[in-house]
Amino acid sequence: MNTLTRYSGLSLLFAASLALAQPQPQPASDGLYRELGGKDGIRKVVETFLPLVLADARIKENFADFDLDQLNLRLQEQFCELSGGPCRYTGKYRDKTMDGVGTVRDMSTVHQDLKISNAMFNALAEDLQIALQQHGVSNSAANRLVAKLAPMQREIVTVKAPTTSPDLGKLLATGGVSQVEGAGGGGIVPWALISGYGSRDSWGANLHYTYLSTQDYRLTSYGVALGVADRLEISLANQQFKGSLAPLDQLDIRQQILGLKLKLAGDVVYDQDSAMPQLAVGVQYKRHQQLGGLGALGVSKVQQLGAKDDHGYDYYVAATKLVLDQSLLLNATLRATRANQMGLLGFGGDQGDSVRLMPEFSVAYLLDRKLALGAEYRRKPHNLGVDKEQAYYDVFVAWFPSKHVSLTAAYAVLGEITIFNPKQQRGAYLSLQAGF
Repeated sequence: MNTLTRYSGLSLLFAASLALAQPQPQPASDGLYRELGGKDGIRKVVETFLPLVLADARIKENFADFDLDQLNLRLQEQFCELSGGPCRYTGKYRDKTMDGVGTVRDMSTVHQDLKISNAMFNALAEDLQIALQQHGVSNSAANRLVAKLAPMQREIVTVKAPTTSPDLGKLLATGGVSQVEGAGGGGIVPWALISGYGSRDSWGANLHYTYLSTQDYRLTSYGVALGVADRLEISLANQQFKGSLAPLDQLDIRQQILGLKLKLAGDVVYDQDSAMPQLAVGVQYKRHQQLGGLGALGVSKVQQLGAKDDHGYDYYVAATKLVLDQSLLLNATLRATRANQMGLLGFGGDQGDSVRLMPEFSVAYLLDRKLALGAEYRRKPHNLGVDKEQAYYDVFVAWFPSKHVSLTAAYAVLGEITIFNPKQQRGAYLSLQAGF
């Protein structure tokens, strides 16, 4: 089977997975309505939700003039109808205070007066998630309700917030974590998500420190990523790779990575009514800084190991789809690269020097709004005779206690690193991220 056929098969498999993960046309069902507890359960959720909204400094002023009794009833109707219950949503409100007089308006016109920004819409969604959780609604049911509400963002968000300060406006975990090369995504695979919690009207940033320990090696990575307008990501990461087993016990390799990522289309949260994933393209410039500890072997440069260059570029395109109906995140990344072991052993080599297309995949299940469990796979080129480079893969759990901190733990497999130590390298991966 040739390379093109193999990658085409992988692409078709991922496309099929996306299609199967999308909500398929189904007969009307009241399953979600029953999981929410019927009319009484929905009433209790709304009666918890509204006080949260009115106490939320991000949005409370927008609801100051509302008739809260009417708002309560309309929200109950809306959630009941969306979940398949025996209700009709009469919320195409007649006026801002919903007192029953005036001209009937559609959803977009109604919310125009409220001046809802993207960050405010997300704040409402977060308050609803908290209310659902407080009433014991399962994470699956809560995500399915939010999935039905998310596409309304196109009609409800009517203004661009006039702010230049960080607004923490994105939903929890939707910036991903810092990938080992500094980009936003999973642990070893960059996703189409933009780092930080700044909404499209703002910006955000984070710092990360990652430690990966196998039987014979240690990899550390630290750096910063800046997300601008949920559109552009700029990242800088430093990697250090050290050995602990002779003759590589003094090994000390260092590399710096500058990354850029641009979101092209789609939205991972709001496009719940479409098969469209969020798409982004990225580039990583990697420069080798040090190869130490191999003086006894007469080696001080990666070129002496067979590499053609000590610097190079990786280019990638990523597609990320969040399927809230199934609490599932899917990602496929295609990378064009010459890098050996991410660039730590240089670029190109005696076994090949052409740019190769390498597929990378991630899948994650949202256990709740703060916890995700997943797995990743990253194909690698094999350019060096001294390095039997193999695919990376891991199983991870990511915890998001707040928007200011996250922790990712994983069991990672890196394959064989060099012919001097022909052993499958596997071990623990920990990454701490702090930011806004």
